[in-house]
Order: sequence, then structure tokens, then C-alpha cells
Amino acid sequence: MKIVDANTDLCANHSEAYSKVKGAYSLWFAAYGNLTHEDFLKRLVVLPETGDRAREVVRFLIHNPERWK
Repeated sequence: MKIVDANTDLCANHSEAYSKVKGAYSLWFAAYGNLTHEDFLKRLVVLPETGDRAREVVRFLIHNPERWK
């Protein structure tokens, strides 16, 4: 079991959440049209359906936008 993902520098749980958040962006972009990463993250962080790890990743990306690869 790997502790840190080499591509994201995140633990396995947060790396999985990061991948899911990134994957969801394309779906949201298709649904909402011209949606920036910043707007997407701001919307996602307040949804009650957003899981704890995903919310932590979203907050991290809001404060570290350069990490959106």
C-alpha cells in the first residue's frame, strides 16, 4: 500500500478524492457551460453531498490553485 501518490503528493485517500474532484469538473463544465475551476470548487465545497475527503481536497485547491494540474 502506498502512503503518498507520486503524481499528486497526497495520501492515497486524498489522491482518490482529488481524482474524483478533477473528473467531476468536466461533467459540471458540460452542464453549466463556462465554469471556472475556482467557481466549481466554491460550489462543490458547500454541497452537503460532498464527502469529507473531497471537501478537504477542495479547500486545499482553493488555497493552492497552482496544484490544479
